[in-house]
Formats: sequence, C-alpha cells, structure tokens
Amino acid sequence: MGGIPNEAPSKVFGNSKAFCGGRLIAGPDGRSCAATWLMVAVPSLAWQFSVGWFFAERYGGVIPCINGLLLVASLTLLLATAFSDPGIMPRQKDYGECADPVTGAMRARQPPRYFDMILRGHAFRLKYCVTCNIYRPPRCTHCSVCENCVERFDHHCPWIGNCVGKRNYWLFYWFVTSTGALNALSLATAVAQIGVLSSEIGPQQGVDTTAAFVEALRQEPLSAALAIYCTLLVWFTVGLCMYHTYLMCTNQTTYEQIKGVYSSGIHNPFHRGFASNGWDVLCSPVRPRYFDALTGQLRWPPSRAPPPYFAPRPAPAAAGASAQAPGRAAPPAATSGAAAVAPLAASPAAPDVTALGAAPPLDMQERRSEL
Repeated sequence: MGGIPNEAPSKVFGNSKAFCGGRLIAGPDGRSCAATWLMVAVPSLAWQFSVGWFFAERYGGVIPCINGLLLVASLTLLLATAFSDPGIMPRQKDYGECADPVTGAMRARQPPRYFDMILRGHAFRLKYCVTCNIYRPPRCTHCSVCENCVERFDHHCPWIGNCVGKRNYWLFYWFVTSTGALNALSLATAVAQIGVLSSEIGPQQGVDTTAAFVEALRQEPLSAALAIYCTLLVWFTVGLCMYHTYLMCTNQTTYEQIKGVYSSGIHNPFHRGFASNGWDVLCSPVRPRYFDALTGQLRWPPSRAPPPYFAPRPAPAAAGASAQAPGRAAPPAATSGAAAVAPLAASPAAPDVTALGAAPPLDMQERRSEL
C-alpha cells in the first residue's frame, strides 16, 4: 500500500551523489570543489614558503601559525560543506501510485498546485513539487541543479558543487569567514613584506623609493604574485563574508534576498533579532537526515505500525452494517513545517498525504528555531 509514510520510492533524492556508504552526499558538480580546494591550498602553501618564512625569521612564528590554522579551517570546512546533506527532502511516490485513504481509490489527477495555511499566526502558501511529489514546507525550494527540494534553501554554490541549506549553512558560513580572513591576512602580510624590503633597500643601495620598490619586487617575485592574486580575490571573499553576515543577522536566505521576498516593508516572520538569528544559524543542533542515502530507506518518522487512519478501508459488511473501521481516528491537527502537510487528508477534497507522499514531519522543538 502506498499510504504508509515510511514507504519510499526507489530513489529518494535527485542528482546528488552518495559516497562512503551513504555517509557523504555531494552535488552532481562536486568536482568543482577540487578546483576551489586548489585555489585556496596552493597560494597558501606558497605563502608559507615565501612570506611566512620571512615573518618567522624576523618576528617569530605567530603570524605563520595563524595563517596555517586559517588554511586548515578553510579546507576542512570546504570539504565538510561540499560532502554534507544540505537538507534534502526525500521524494515520495507519484500520486498515481498511491491510494486515497478516504475513498480507497487510486488518485487519478494531480493534487492542487498550491495550498494556503496559517502556521503560528503567519500565512504561508505551500507549493506542490511535481518532481519530488511533496508540498514544500516554508522556505523549502527545489534546486534545478541537484533536482532536490532543500529545506531552508539558500543557494546552489558552484564553488563547492553542492546546495547550501538548513543542515550545512553553518559550515558554509564558517568556510566563507575563514577563507576571507585567510585572504585578507595573506594580502596584508605580502604587501608588508615588500614594504619592509623596500624601506631597507633604499638606504642600503642609495636609490629612491620607486627603484627600491622595483628591486624588492625583483627579489621577492612570489610575494608580489601572491599580493596580486589576493588583491583580485579579497573583494569576493571578504564581500561574501559580509553579505552572509547580513543575511544571518536578518534571518534571510540568499534566495529570499535576491527574490525580494521580504522587501517593500513585508514582515519577515522568521526574524527574531540579531542575537537570536545568529544563535539559530550557528549554534542550533543539526537534525539527522531524513533518509539513508545508500539504501533509500526513510529514517524519519521512526518505523512503527501505521496509525488507524492509514489503515486500508475495510470491505463493506452486510446490509445495514457500518462501513466505519473500528477505532478509526481523525487525522491529527497541523503542527509546523513539513509536518503541517500531513493533516491535509482530512477530507476527500483536500490533498492526500498518502497520495502526495508528504515529507516526514519535523519535531516541534527543531522548528521552534525557524519560526
């Protein structure tokens, strides 16, 4: 029967790729992560042999150690973001493969495209995803690259080859922050090295400032190349860090900010103040995955006997006998997030949770930080 929420289709996610027995998940363009890794690692290692060695000999090893720690943090967070589940909502069976629990008949037409609901005093319009066969919870968006509906979708990052969403945004934010700090430190120290050498060469060789600067560049061509490279990138890395800090403080996603969802004075129901927003993004517990990427088995909700309202409709009894199944209960009231989709089967006219294969519910404590 297609009505039990623990049943899953043969493939519960789109174009993402699973590695290491399903423990790691990357996007279809995950190879771009290797290019980004080299763009960070190679110049930073060159900095250690040129600028870092200069500062270690003259001023001690503090600055090279700080640079090395930022490098390790940046590369580690890059890989962690690129190979993590961003918050993929598992696909469900096509509506035509599931029976309506009210009528017992197979559904013959697609559910309504939109469904309006009130969630904790705020109006939301849930959109039905024809690819994943679910009603998307608030802030959930379908990624056209990964072909997944992603919770609290921020964007698909081509630099890491994966989506950025609810489960890995904090990793992405710290990756951007550490990379921006690494870039700024490398630029400042490379320029400082050339400046120090220029100030020493002038009096030693009796030349003017310009000639001393040219001679310093000739003596340290690697440091000069690093300074130019970091100058070209620092606007992007530091600017990206500042941009996502703004998004975190206002509790917006990149997708919402670009689309102007909360522009023109529209109230953002997720904004809870700068401190609370930062705590939610960076310090909130990360929920477990909804599914096993290797086997395709759903992990949420936990395996259990289906409630009475998911039971098959009994065959009609003798004339005059009631067709109502003993103990048949009404669906529970809506809660929040993806769980709010489940009670939509309360009437034959409403969309059916079993036909839609609604996304697994989220517990109230987890969604509390979102609303």
